[in-house]
Amino acid sequence: MKVEDATVAIDLSSIAFNFQQAKRAAPHSKVMAVVKANAYGHGAVPVARCLQAADAFAVARVHEGIELRSAGIDHPILLLEGVFDEAGVQQAEQFDLDVALHQPYQLDLVKDTNLKVWLKLETGMHRLGLSTDFLEICARTLAQARIMGVMSHFSDADQPSLAKSANQLETLLAVAKPLGLPVSMANSAGILAGIGTSCDWIRPGIMLYGASPYLDQAVSLRPVMSLTAPVIAIKSLRPGDTVGYGSRWQATEACNVAVLAIGYADGYPRQIQAGTSVWLNGQRETILGRLSMDMMTISVSSKVLPLIGDRAQLWGKDLSIEEIARQADSLSYVLMCGVGPRVARTYPSPSTVSLES
Repeated sequence: MKVEDATVAIDLSSIAFNFQQAKRAAPHSKVMAVVKANAYGHGAVPVARCLQAADAFAVARVHEGIELRSAGIDHPILLLEGVFDEAGVQQAEQFDLDVALHQPYQLDLVKDTNLKVWLKLETGMHRLGLSTDFLEICARTLAQARIMGVMSHFSDADQPSLAKSANQLETLLAVAKPLGLPVSMANSAGILAGIGTSCDWIRPGIMLYGASPYLDQAVSLRPVMSLTAPVIAIKSLRPGDTVGYGSRWQATEACNVAVLAIGYADGYPRQIQAGTSVWLNGQRETILGRLSMDMMTISVSSKVLPLIGDRAQLWGKDLSIEEIARQADSLSYVLMCGVGPRVARTYPSPSTVSLES
C-alpha cells in the first residue's frame, strides 16, 4: 500500500469555467488574467497554458514574467509593479515584458527604451499610482504607440458601499478618455460587483481560482484547489486523555481520533480555531487541539474507522476555502498562496482546457 503525502489538486477545467464567468460579466472587454504569486499558488505556467483565450497576463515581478516566457507563453505579459532599476529594464526588454509606470522615477528608466507601458493613476488607494499632472507628462513624453492604456486599482470594491469605487472609476475615466487611451480598472471584486466592466480591459485574479473577495456573498464560481492529506494513524482514547501540545483538547468519553500528515509547515494556518471542519470519507470531522508543524489530529465520528492512507480534504469542492479562511481569521488569498513547497501540485484536468463552455 502506497500512502501519498499531502497534495494539492488543481482543476484546470474549473479555472476555464471561472474565466468564462469573468468574460460574461464584461463581454466587450479584453481580459488580462492575473497569474502573479505563482497564479495564487496554483502554478503560473499550467494556468497560463490553460488560459490561452486570455488577451494578456499580469504578474508582479520580473522573474515571474521570465518564467512564463521561458515556458513558451507568448501573450503580452504586464509587470504590475513595473521595473525599479536598469537591470529590471534590461530583463523586461530581453523577455518582451510590458511594464506599469506608477512612480515618476520610472519614466526616466523607460523613456529611452522600446518597452510598452501601462500608466497607473492614483485614484484613492495611495499605494501605487501617478498624479494626474505627472501621468499627463508621461503621456506627452512617450510615443502613444508605446502606451497600452491607463489603469488604476479599486481599494474598496469588496465593501458593501461602492461609492468610493464609483468615484475612483470616474477619476480614471476623466483622465484617460481625453488622452484617447484604453482603460483598465476592474479586478475580481469590481467584475463581480459589475463596476468597471464596461472599460476596455478587466483584470480577474482571485475569481479565476474559484474564490470570491466577498466573504458573505455566494457567487457562481467553481473551486479550483483541493488540499488533501492522508490518515497516518488512528488512536483510541479514554475519558480524560488529551491531544496535542498544551493538552488543549481533552476527551470526555471514549473515542477514536485520526492523525493526518499535514501541518503548518505545509501552509495550513496554525492559528486555525479548534473545531474547524475537515472532510473525511463523506462527512465532516473536526480538528482537535493545536496544529503541529507536520501533523494534525481530527475527530472520527463514524463507527467505521478510516484506513491508513484514506485522504482527508482540508479545503476544496466539499469544504470551501472561504470557510477555512474565516476560521483562521484570514483570507482565501493567503491560504492559496501559502501552500508550502513540499505539497505536490497535481493537475488532473488536461493541460489545455476548452474555454467555449
